Amino acid sequence: GQGIAQYTSDPAFGRVVSERMQAPAGDRPTPRPTLAALRTLVDITRAHPGGFLANLRSPRPRASVEAFLDTYSRPSLTWADLAFVRSRTELPILLKGVLHPADAARALDEGVDGIVVSNHGGRQVDGAIGALQALPGVVEAVGDGCEVLFDSGIRCGADALKALALGARAVCLGRPYVWGLALGGEQGVIDVLRAFLAELDLNMALSGHAAIDEVGPHSLSAQTR
Repeated sequence: GQGIAQYTSDPAFGRVVSERMQAPAGDRPTPRPTLAALRTLVDITRAHPGGFLANLRSPRPRASVEAFLDTYSRPSLTWADLAFVRSRTELPILLKGVLHPADAARALDEGVDGIVVSNHGGRQVDGAIGALQALPGVVEAVGDGCEVLFDSGIRCGADALKALALGARAVCLGRPYVWGLALGGEQGVIDVLRAFLAELDLNMALSGHAAIDEVGPHSLSAQTR
């Protein structure tokens, strides 16, 4: 419904849904018409873009939810899948979404080359721990065993400085460069990156640091030089 509106409004996702609706009925499971199933159908129909009655007569709302779940949800994934990925590539493997030191240590044991500390923008679990809060524990858990990158909430140079001070090797930029791309194309992305680096440089200078390798937990203390 409303929660997947960014997908239902996308033409590529819409084509997937249309193909799903045109597939023979025998290829799709047909749930039993229970009271709970009817309630779910009504909820989906109300939340899906468009009028309630039109949605109730159309298979598209249900097909949209099914297509989303089939495409983006894999509850069957386990730690063993990392070995499967490793057996098929020599590229570095970075595991994203780690927030607990124990999971970080397990990922290191499983042979990952890097960890991305991230709560996926807080979209997965409402009220989850902030990624920045989790960063120091993850860094301590892996030591020098692998690279630790940071994602979630990096919007300016000051954000990057804080993450680097808490042990991140690098930070990931998501939305900022996309905003630049939307507003100004390639030049917009360049402008965003230049502004970001300028902010980082300025914050380093104002906090008394001449180089990245001087940045550490002490940089966040009120007693910093």
